[in-house]
Amino acid sequence: MVKILDLNIWNYENFKERKPKIIRLIKEQDPDIVTLQEVSDDLKFNKEGENQAQQLNRKLNYPYFAFYLVSNMQKESPNTFGDRKYTSGNAILSKYPILKVVKKRLKKQKNDKHHRGILHAKIKVDKTYDIIVVHFSNNKIFSLPHLSETLDYVKKRKIAPIIIGDFNILEPLEVTRLAKTKYESSYIYKKYISYPSKKEVLDYILIPKELRFKSFKCLNDNVSDHRALVAEIV
Repeated sequence: MVKILDLNIWNYENFKERKPKIIRLIKEQDPDIVTLQEVSDDLKFNKEGENQAQQLNRKLNYPYFAFYLVSNMQKESPNTFGDRKYTSGNAILSKYPILKVVKKRLKKQKNDKHHRGILHAKIKVDKTYDIIVVHFSNNKIFSLPHLSETLDYVKKRKIAPIIIGDFNILEPLEVTRLAKTKYESSYIYKKYISYPSKKEVLDYILIPKELRFKSFKCLNDNVSDHRALVAEIV
């Protein structure tokens, strides 16, 4: 069994206030693996290279860590950030050995100003799990092709991963349709709202059919604009 907590940490929005809350939440849940999106390395707030996941892990002390710097916000939104060096990506913290890491850039869709990518890690718990952390673009014109491309990546490598993160897909049935019969969605297992300000579902856990949810929770703790997902998977 593996216990995973997923959270979009919302970059540096009120992070000084939210940081101890995020740390407390993760400690209370005590997951084997933590997956994070919108992890910033922003020179306005931190020294270069000291991204938010590393800052959190100074208090959490997970022995294994992976990070994929996906977006260069300075280049992608120059009118907003100017000369300010600001990058963002996905991270994994793990109690158990990370055997392999693959960082895969997804195709940049027309009119999408952001780059997206997936962070794929093989992690040895009671057995080896493939974990893919995603953060797709905030528009289904972009996010649905991103999911399709991720599933193609999985098919080509003949793996059966847990796919987790901020899908930015509002219609849970679209996720189910694309995943077809090979995956079970956390939303189908138990309905929830993960983006409360708009009463939307943006965050999902997909598990291959050979695994099952032992438990699943969408937490109500106010630590981000997204709610954390916590699953025990067997």
